[in-house]
Order: sequence, then C-alpha cells, then structure tokens
Amino acid sequence: MDLKELLAASSLNLTEVQISQADKYLDQILKWNRTRNLVSRNLKKNDLAEHFLDCAVLQKYLLPGSVIDLGSGPGFPGICLGIIDPNRELTLVDSNRKKTSFLIHIKNELGLNLVSVKNARAEEIKQIDETNIVCRAFKEPADLLKSLENKISKKNKIILMIAEKEALSAPGFDIKYKESEASKILEKKRGFLEIQMS
Repeated sequence: MDLKELLAASSLNLTEVQISQADKYLDQILKWNRTRNLVSRNLKKNDLAEHFLDCAVLQKYLLPGSVIDLGSGPGFPGICLGIIDPNRELTLVDSNRKKTSFLIHIKNELGLNLVSVKNARAEEIKQIDETNIVCRAFKEPADLLKSLENKISKKNKIILMIAEKEALSAPGFDIKYKESEASKILEKKRGFLEIQMS
C-alpha cells in the first residue's frame, strides 16, 4: 500500500495538507539518501510509508505536553509526530551530523515551527524536562532505561517502539506492552512499551 492508502486504513484523521507534508517528507528522505546514509539504501517509498504509519500511530499514547525523540535518525518518529500534531513542542536528538542536517532541513521545509533539533548523544543530556520520551530502534530497552535513570522523574512517560512483545522488567519502572494499530494494517508485528517510574 502507498502512503495515502495506509493513512486511509488507519484511525489517523489527517488533512490534505498533512498528507502532502508526509509525502514530501518521504520524498526528501529518498532524495537525501542518495548522498547521505539516512536509511537503508534498498528501502523504497512504500517501505518508508510503512515506517511513517508505524510512527504516526504512536501519537495516541502520548501524554499532553512536550516530546523528546532520542536517536531520531531521519525523523522516525519525531518528524512524523510533528506532522501529525503541529501544536506540540518536539525536540529531536541525534549524534550523527548528517542526520541532524537533514532534520533541520526537513523541519524548515515543512514549516514545523515547534520542532527543534539537537546534535548530541543522548548520554550528554543532563536532565530531560520534556513530558514524553520516544524512541525507535535506538538501543536495547534495558540499556536505555539504565541511561535515563538519573535524568527523568515520575512525570515522564517513555514510549519505546518495538517489533514484538518482549519481557522487560526494570526495578522502579512500570512497563506495559501495547500492540500498535499499525500491526493489523501492515500485517507485521508492531508495538510499544509504555514505561513510567513507579
């Protein structure tokens, strides 16, 4: 399925403007990918459309308030969330300068004024003030929680995108697995771990 079909099959109610922003975003990833390694070279536009859907449906699990995307890469899920909810403050963090250059370019190109981009390693962030912390394929869940230990409080909600349900227990954290709406549409295993300090 292409982007329009995937979005139509979902509960996301996007405007024509948002659909065209999403389409432009995927085109720009493919264009930049010719000269910079943003994503795997063999990914086609329909593959990227699946990634977009997978990230966009994460929106309904967020608490009200700001979001930080750790290890944003080419903007999955950060840019997707910026397109879905342009009134939410988003910080995209990645240590790879080629990727942050792309993120700055695409945020300007799409007019996502509440998105800011940081070229940094997640480990270098002293304190996370954003309410929501999102992550996709950034590091192993247990390692990520360890690295966030002294940077977050009970007000933070962490949402990790994972392919399939995995057993994760971390002392001091409540962890719930939610199957993603995308898994039914894509017929692939997709889900989220919702994590908060207990």
